[in-house]
Amino acid sequence: MTTNIALPETDRPAAGSRVPPDRSPTSHAALTRVDAERLLGRTELDAALDDGTWTELWSGVVVPAQFAEDRRTRAAAALLRAGPHAVLSGVTAVAMHGCTAARDDAVHVTIPYDRERRSTADLVFHQAWIRESDVVELDGLRVHALDFATAELLCTGPQRMALACLEQTLDELAGNAEHFRWLVAERLARRRDRRGTRRAAALLELAWSPSSAEEAEPVGGAR
Repeated sequence: MTTNIALPETDRPAAGSRVPPDRSPTSHAALTRVDAERLLGRTELDAALDDGTWTELWSGVVVPAQFAEDRRTRAAAALLRAGPHAVLSGVTAVAMHGCTAARDDAVHVTIPYDRERRSTADLVFHQAWIRESDVVELDGLRVHALDFATAELLCTGPQRMALACLEQTLDELAGNAEHFRWLVAERLARRRDRRGTRRAAALLELAWSPSSAEEAEPVGGAR
């Protein structure tokens, strides 16, 4: 797991700096079809798509075929498809923060309520209020902060995977684990969509962390 999840002295984990909502994401080899035509020429792009050198991951977004399965390329392509103000969220955001327990073949993106996008099997759109204070930049991509994404995953993701992700994060944070647990609890308490919050709170309490294990250890190691 990367050091992106390390907590600063403030109450919010700074997994990166904020990225303006209207700034195009770092391409990671992903381009809108318009930009690809401008770069390569329409005829050349059409030929590359025909011979499989390039592929259209989702409508209006193309990538070189050799990068079609790259996680960051797919994340960048998803943000291009979603448009301004979109943010990588849920299990995708947790994975972007370095959690190897976060596994999903689909890319999850949250978009504002005033935008509509149709989800596919490998690109899932969620509509929600997006606060820029909850968004950080990782590898040039807009991603929900780790505490925010973890709270969302605990509420909406597969229970076993959500717990595994939380415990991996707590283990990586070591001495800051219980502070992170408190941050996630605060997220759950303030969550507008109350669906899944009871389950999430139970998982949050259940999750093991090194610091909580030390607190449970009897004085002197007595059994």
